[in-house]
Amino acid sequence: MLTFNSVADIYDSLDRARARLERTLDGLSADEANSRPSPDRWTIAEIVEHLSLVEGQISRLMSKILDKVEAGGGLALGGSAPPAPLVDFAPFAERAEEKFNAPETARPKGGVGVEDSLARLRESSEAIRLLRPRVESLDLSATRLPHPAFGQLNFYQWLAVLGIHEERHRRQIEALKESINAAAAAQD
Repeated sequence: MLTFNSVADIYDSLDRARARLERTLDGLSADEANSRPSPDRWTIAEIVEHLSLVEGQISRLMSKILDKVEAGGGLALGGSAPPAPLVDFAPFAERAEEKFNAPETARPKGGVGVEDSLARLRESSEAIRLLRPRVESLDLSATRLPHPAFGQLNFYQWLAVLGIHEERHRRQIEALKESINAAAAAQD
């Protein structure tokens, strides 16, 4: 989904993306998780580590932003919602499929198991989930920060991009699993 009409839509999208990721990783063997398709590509374990790094960083950033907005007397919604659609990522859809180089702080170091990265993802997801009442009580449409690939994004866009980012990498994991299985079948 690229259009979100409410904070609830964004959070539902995050939950769906996480469920799909966990299903994709279910039953993954250590060999599959650590198989490197080529010297310049990440393993599945590294992709999941990357997701945990990114979500952890964004979770902490969102909390700090909310603290600042609230301390500055941010615009309370008072029962009304920002105009819909809250987030429309359709203009970014094509760019979202481009290959990007992750910033150094979001690059996996390796040696982290999929389960450890998933545990970190669950922790950061819970932290983001706990922010929801605060997010729903403020108009954060003018609160903007630069994104390394998409330029200036508002708070809601940053929140939505988490699920879009996770889904992008889930599809990469699916493709890696298929290529690993195809290579194993060819050796049999």
